Amino acid sequence: MRRASLLTLLSLGLLAVPAPAADPSARFPLKDGDVWVMAGDSITAQHLHSNYFEAFCYARYPKLEFAFRNSGVGGHTIPTTLARFDYDIAAWHPTVVSIELGMNDSGGTPTDKFVANMGMMVGRIRGIKARPVILAASPVNDGTVSAKLGGRNQRLDEYATALKEFSAKEKIPYADQFHALLDVWGKNKQRENLANVIGAVRGLAADNSVAGVEHLREFLAVQDKTPDKPVSMHGDAVHPGPTGQLMMAAALLKALGADGFVSAVTVDAAGKVVEAKGCEVTDAKAEDHKLAFDRLDESLPFPIPDDARAVLPLAPDVLALSQYTLKAVGLKDVDYLLKVDGVVCARLSAKELAAGVNLTALPPTPKTKMVNPIAAQSQAVLNAVAAKEAVVGTWRGLSAKAHAPNADPKLKDDLAALTKKVEAADAKIREAAKPRKLHFELVPAPGS
Repeated sequence: MRRASLLTLLSLGLLAVPAPAADPSARFPLKDGDVWVMAGDSITAQHLHSNYFEAFCYARYPKLEFAFRNSGVGGHTIPTTLARFDYDIAAWHPTVVSIELGMNDSGGTPTDKFVANMGMMVGRIRGIKARPVILAASPVNDGTVSAKLGGRNQRLDEYATALKEFSAKEKIPYADQFHALLDVWGKNKQRENLANVIGAVRGLAADNSVAGVEHLREFLAVQDKTPDKPVSMHGDAVHPGPTGQLMMAAALLKALGADGFVSAVTVDAAGKVVEAKGCEVTDAKAEDHKLAFDRLDESLPFPIPDDARAVLPLAPDVLALSQYTLKAVGLKDVDYLLKVDGVVCARLSAKELAAGVNLTALPPTPKTKMVNPIAAQSQAVLNAVAAKEAVVGTWRGLSAKAHAPNADPKLKDDLAALTKKVEAADAKIREAAKPRKLHFELVPAPGS
């Protein structure tokens, strides 16, 4: 990532403030001891935005003990999800069940029938003493915008609007990602083809045997200097890739009232800690224009997968949900290298440091090729979530067999043993998300 684009992200991350939820009394629906089952269709079954959502919760709420279980199946609707409810949802003994359905229902289910079906789903969830959470389906990324709806988005718009009224009436937490993303994706769509072309050219430009490769590299150099870059959602119109699904996770978290604050530190040129919120700062000192201190945060920033970072300029909500800031005031007016545990993570001016930077936006692998420790821990959390979901997938297959008519009773014992493996995988996520003390340094950059 070039310096200009990095600084743009840092500024966006600092200035972006999460908008208040529509209901001022709304609170994020996660409590200590919760088991949250995320029921959905193939978009949930991709284990992208659902994993990002889960990783955020482990990062932001490390003092709570909870667990998530993905229950997405390709092609499913509310009726087909109800058909597998007992063995694929209720069998987890959840305390929270989120329903993210509608994409497949929209093919032939009128809006009033869809809401009636959702009422049946809510009844089943409440019948097992769990709390329902309703998530509107994501938009179809076909260039449609709210001013000119068309295709499947027309029905999904009706669904999302009706679900808002239904959720308010039933006093159910509701996240409308459809309307949060529709116009952003629609307006970006016309430039998405350019983003895909740039990606293809980047692959060709890496091959020295390609005729005219130098011209491809010149084209990329010009594109890299352009601040307003096109962004590809990847995947297809219904199933976005990591970039699109990071935006989905952020839209859902924001709508449900997730806490965007991580921590904030301000130090001055003399090594004095002016402010430390959400963290403990120790061993702060200044020497030869160099600042150093240790920082132990109470929670972690939003774990952002490396292959989704390209979407950050288009998605201010992501950094708004990860206010993990550092300010340094009174510094000599030169550039500084920011080091974290000895890794050079950014080159920043004294002016930028005085304004404050959002450390979430630092590139995962700086020019030194050493891994940024902050991003490395985020990736460790995401990896642990993915590893747990692999075990969950095995569990779900066994649960379907164990709950089938005339099933071998031994399968229930096997399921209990596998449950312990899932819970062991939960513990590994909690361990990965445990805040760790980091050593920070600000050193005058060479030549500044």
